[in-house]
Amino acid sequence: MPGRNNVTISEIRKMVPGRSLFSDKNSARLVIIGGSGEYYGAPVLAANSAYNSLAALRSGAGYVSIFVPKQILRNARSFSPVLVVKQSGMEFVELTTELKHSINMANAVIIGMGIGSNANALREALKIMNYAVSHEKKIIIDADAILLIHKLKKRTKDIVITPNDSEFYRLSGIKPSRSDVVERVTAAKAISKRFGVVVALKGHINVISDGTRVKVIQPKSAALATMGTGDVLSGIIGAFLAMGTDAFYSAVASIYVHSIAGDMLYKEKGSHIIATDVINIIPEAIKRATGRK
Repeated sequence: MPGRNNVTISEIRKMVPGRSLFSDKNSARLVIIGGSGEYYGAPVLAANSAYNSLAALRSGAGYVSIFVPKQILRNARSFSPVLVVKQSGMEFVELTTELKHSINMANAVIIGMGIGSNANALREALKIMNYAVSHEKKIIIDADAILLIHKLKKRTKDIVITPNDSEFYRLSGIKPSRSDVVERVTAAKAISKRFGVVVALKGHINVISDGTRVKVIQPKSAALATMGTGDVLSGIIGAFLAMGTDAFYSAVASIYVHSIAGDMLYKEKGSHIIATDVINIIPEAIKRATGRK
């Protein structure tokens, strides 16, 4: 049974992908799908985390595109000039022809951040998820979209779900202790086996399992316990997936980097951080997590 942190720097160095001298911006493409009129920030934060994390390694997602409904298109585009933001639907994301094309071209897909619990939004999100799975894409499923996992026509170990404790309970009916490592490991492993996907159970004690393998990562502070940081984490996982790392290792390496970033920020700002602080420090966190210059 793993202890407080059973991941080593040497393991993380192997998990975090490098970039070929012959790669270009199309070598690792990432598509992010999410948002609603109420939650416009989440998919943008995920895209920025992918951009910043891979910029630090001088490798990774060379092209990131975000699809949001028309209602929030202007807000999403205004966040950063480096992001490619496109419309998918009016009030909620929909499986448009342009989105299908982008998924076909992508190495990995992220979906769920900020889509909300509207029945129409969830129905369209499921269509998108099934389309991506049918085209054998690596997928990160976050937020409310996690609850659709049992409706997928096909589930594989190329899918990562990233529930917090509340989402985990809504999905499984299991409410694991926040402080008991054994209980959290048992729960994450069981749900991974049940649904046939990689589970990254978020919390102060993070547990990642593919139903067989298990890793536990625990940061030294509670600095990351603030809105938006989970969306940043999904972006990091998506970036590593797009670069070719398998789903389990992508989740492990990303949570490790994310935790290092939180600990670094805690030393500087205490618990008074926001999600964009994490984005800005990802390059240095990757260097520390991997031991690379």
